[in-house]
Amino acid sequence: MKGPYKKRYCRRLDRGKIFHPLGMQLNEDASVRISLDEFEAMRLCDYEGKNQTEASREMKVSRATIQRLLRTGRKKMTDALLNYKAIILENETANIQLKGENNMNKEAQKTLKIALPTTDKVQVDEHFGHCRFFAVHHVENNEIIEQTFLVAPPHAPGVLPKFLGEHQVDVIITGGMGQMAINLFKEQNIEVILGARGSIEENLKEYLGGDLVSTGEACKHDHDHDHQH
Repeated sequence: MKGPYKKRYCRRLDRGKIFHPLGMQLNEDASVRISLDEFEAMRLCDYEGKNQTEASREMKVSRATIQRLLRTGRKKMTDALLNYKAIILENETANIQLKGENNMNKEAQKTLKIALPTTDKVQVDEHFGHCRFFAVHHVENNEIIEQTFLVAPPHAPGVLPKFLGEHQVDVIITGGMGQMAINLFKEQNIEVILGARGSIEENLKEYLGGDLVSTGEACKHDHDHDHQH
């Protein structure tokens, strides 16, 4: 018996999607189902133009797995186009580690998780590395629907980007961090906003209102554990 699949890193869909030939009623017997990881491999290679090695790094699987996902996904797409079948993009995430949004529906409002480092649960810490908590805000349609506080894990190089990635955070707002840390967050598909000062509430309000823009300047101390101190 085979063991569990290694989780593939994919961007989530807002929902499952169905495409079918004009005038045709949906028929399960005349349809193909494309899994989320097959679609992610095709998106990376066929849409974004990444090579298979780059795609394997993003999805955290082997290049052979990327090749197989591309082969099966493309075959299903071609079968549907040649034989007038519906295409069903599944949104099953049992073996998926979610990363960001596909945003196929450009007009759909985003659902975001926004994290801010804090020690007193009121003010944004100037540097994120030694904060006690992350204030995580769940945002839908640009409205805050929930605030939670995550206890920050013990400080170690590279731990915090992975920690927030595992909690499906989309944006981190902080005062400053080093370039190496910024790169690690980007690998987790987490947007980095630098230059935050003052209260969590005000910074979040400015970000959602479009008034808080990242300074774009990394700290100059990458040699000191990605400036996580």
